[in-house]
Amino acid sequence: MAEEDGLDIVTEDGKFGSKKKLIIIGALLLVLLGGGGAAAYFFLFSGGSDSDSAEAALAKEPSVYLALDPAFTIDLMVGGKQRYVQLNMSVKSRNVDQINAVTLHMPLIRNSLVLLFSSQSFDELQTAEGKVALKKAALGAINGILEQETGQDGIDGVLFTNFVMQ
Repeated sequence: MAEEDGLDIVTEDGKFGSKKKLIIIGALLLVLLGGGGAAAYFFLFSGGSDSDSAEAALAKEPSVYLALDPAFTIDLMVGGKQRYVQLNMSVKSRNVDQINAVTLHMPLIRNSLVLLFSSQSFDELQTAEGKVALKKAALGAINGILEQETGQDGIDGVLFTNFVMQ
């Protein structure tokens, strides 16, 4: 039975206990159970592996740009006339290590790009679709070399900073 002031209660074994103590213990149990549940949810349903979290961290990094200097100058034969294409390009990545890998493997990358550019049709390069297709092909060529040399790609984009056809 409870005393008149309502602060003490009688437990099953006949001892008196404080309502405040029971409320504090109950609140602590709720906090512990809630924290455990939140931790379990975080670990089980975060949906990411270590590589996903690394990619998420990398996505927060600012983009780094590297100009592929000097400009590429390609000559093409079109209808018996010699034509020239000159383009400056840069690559973009959020992975500084891959930008450094591009610098390290620049001769191999430039060789691959010169072969790619010289195999293009002059007429197709005059269209916007042809330029977009060339950018995609250049990105694929660069990432292919990086995959071969470093085991991972990492270049996010190719940017034509100057494109002259004559």
